[in-house]
Amino acid sequence: MTEKQAGRRLRLHTVTMLTALATAFLMAGLTLGVGGAFVRVLDLAEEADRAIVPQITRQHQYAVFAARMGQLAEAVLRSRSPEERAGALAEVEGVSQRFAADAAAPELLQRLETAIQAVRRTAERADAIDAMAAQAVALQRRGDEAFLSLLRSGAPLAVQEPYHRALEALAAGVTAADTEQLAVEVARFHEHAAAVVNALIPLEAGERAPLARTARDLDGLGALFTLRRTILSEAALMGLETEIAHGVLNDLSGSLTDAAATNTRRIADTLTDQARSGLWIVLVGLGVASAVQTVLYVLLRVHVVRPIRRASQALAMVQRERRTVRLPPALFAELHAISTSVERFGTALVETHAYAEALKAGEERMRAILAASPFPIVIARRSDDSVLFANPQAEALFGTEGPRLTLTRNARFFVHPSDAVRLSRLVAVQGAASDLEMEMRTAGGRPFWAMISAVEIRDVDEPAILIAVNDITLRKRSEEETEAAKQRAEGALADLRDTQTHLIQAEKMASLGGMVAGVAHEVNTPVGIALTGITHLADQTRKVVRGVEANTLRRADFTGYLTTAGEACRLIESNLNRAAELIQSFKQTAVDQTSEERRRVDLAAYLDDVLTSLRPRLKQTPHRVVVDCPAGLWVDSYPGALFQVLTNLTMNAVIHAYPDGRAGTLTIAVTRPNPQEVELRFCDDGCGIPAAHLGRVFDPFFTTRRGEGGSGLGLHIVYNIVTTRLRGSIRVDSREGGLEGGLESGGTCFVLRFPAEAPSAMDSGEPVAVTPEPVA
Repeated sequence: MTEKQAGRRLRLHTVTMLTALATAFLMAGLTLGVGGAFVRVLDLAEEADRAIVPQITRQHQYAVFAARMGQLAEAVLRSRSPEERAGALAEVEGVSQRFAADAAAPELLQRLETAIQAVRRTAERADAIDAMAAQAVALQRRGDEAFLSLLRSGAPLAVQEPYHRALEALAAGVTAADTEQLAVEVARFHEHAAAVVNALIPLEAGERAPLARTARDLDGLGALFTLRRTILSEAALMGLETEIAHGVLNDLSGSLTDAAATNTRRIADTLTDQARSGLWIVLVGLGVASAVQTVLYVLLRVHVVRPIRRASQALAMVQRERRTVRLPPALFAELHAISTSVERFGTALVETHAYAEALKAGEERMRAILAASPFPIVIARRSDDSVLFANPQAEALFGTEGPRLTLTRNARFFVHPSDAVRLSRLVAVQGAASDLEMEMRTAGGRPFWAMISAVEIRDVDEPAILIAVNDITLRKRSEEETEAAKQRAEGALADLRDTQTHLIQAEKMASLGGMVAGVAHEVNTPVGIALTGITHLADQTRKVVRGVEANTLRRADFTGYLTTAGEACRLIESNLNRAAELIQSFKQTAVDQTSEERRRVDLAAYLDDVLTSLRPRLKQTPHRVVVDCPAGLWVDSYPGALFQVLTNLTMNAVIHAYPDGRAGTLTIAVTRPNPQEVELRFCDDGCGIPAAHLGRVFDPFFTTRRGEGGSGLGLHIVYNIVTTRLRGSIRVDSREGGLEGGLESGGTCFVLRFPAEAPSAMDSGEPVAVTPEPVA
């Protein structure tokens, strides 16, 4: 078949697309038809759920409310006691309020209000009737009591009989059912009342007087008929109001019930019509879909399934016999392409078989290369860790045969069995492990250090692990010797540091000793003067005593003695006070220098004390010290540390700043750049520090006067104290022959910054080393 004929073949993709489109149009029409019916049903259901069902529910509730209102209205009418009537009326009011809160139609509310007003008027008339009935009973009881009084008074029979007849007429009037009967009883009552009056007339005045009140009481009983007439009138009106309420409520209940039934019937009719329409659409669509599926089945059976089956059989033949095949042409281009691919697969399989033979030969060459490798190499199967290959170098290193070198399974070759687990885990997770240093042992138990690398490979078409082992025992021994040398060097460094600490402590003690010697010299002068004064005073006192004993003491001698004694006492007192001040100052500064106590001090006063302690040394030099510190500047810190810093800086300036012996000025200036910090500047106008030495002035043991007794620890101690104890920083500014910023003839300035309130060790933690900041 030519390429032109192949190009005219039907494409399975095109046929499938056309069939899918036709099916889609069919399903879309069916879906639209059925969906439209269901949409209309859903719309109706939503409308019913949104409006009709709630309306029917409300109408049903309204009908229940109306029926209940009728029952309660009947209860109000039939209640015998005011309490029952009031309870029924309250329930009527509650039901009406719930109905009014839920109902929205004004006509329903108006009709409900009409019924409620009728029930209220009925209850009011019933209450009025009960009140009038109570009055009638009271009048009737009063008539009975008057008759009994008449009997007890011994009235003649002519008076008793008509009086009794009048009471009977009164009782009949109370129970009269209508106004006609009531009129008859009223006439009979008046007739008998007149008979009672006529019977009293013939009686004598003394006998008639007690009975006159009884006649008047009988006239008052006539008001009972008026009450009965009013009761009958109110009862008639109450019946009319009850009929009105019953009529309105029954009409309201009936109309609500009819409306709910009408809405229910409308929903049912609509649902039935839409269900019938949707059923017809489904039946028609299913018929058309069945026809389309039949056509598709025939087409797929003949022109799709059969070519695919032929291609499957051809593939089995290719795999079994490893030869090429030829297939008949197919109707669809895609199936024709499959047939062509099967033919090509047969050709490729033959070629692959030849390639596999060549690959096997390559693997054998690779095994030979690995066998000749200078490194021990083991290849293990991934599934069961059995050894697939081990070169002679591996057998020689471990002292066993290759099949027993199960390094990934047998931990006996590892000094630490966990290393075997770690190696397997790394290869399983990462696919490789590189340069792992592990302690291993040979089959005979000889330990050695090895560097292991492993990687996943495929050996003879199955997963495996290639493990390379490098004996690094000699290198590890060299590393151990290097580590031992390092530890010895670190020990020597620790000893050097201990020596440095001892030297620093000796420097501090030497400073303290010099201060003691100087203070002793200072104290010696006022003590000597005091001793001279005391000796002179003692001599004068002995002379006065001898004059008193010899009785030769004159007034002038005694006056001269008193003058001499006063002057001597003043001299002794002033010099001893001076000595006490020096001793106190020395005591405080000495305690501060030798202790680590933290306390709050006035910085200006403390600087004076420090200078007082240093004055013996400074007297031996031509230099002067100027202090510029504001009064009242208090710090909460470690004064002993500050004393040591000032002492070292002063002695460093005295020794190094003026090598030519000229007089100089040492300046101590204190400022407070911010509320949290204090800045202390210690400056001299000496020769300055060479630029080459600025970066090393704080280094331990650095000194330019090594042969002249310098230890090189003075400024190092200063740096350590400032940065660690005072939690501050220090820098040095120096210029040989002049300094910009105020030192005209050169000099050095040490700038200290430290907190006005030193943080505690717990708050600040370990001190942070501050690098010196030399400024040229």
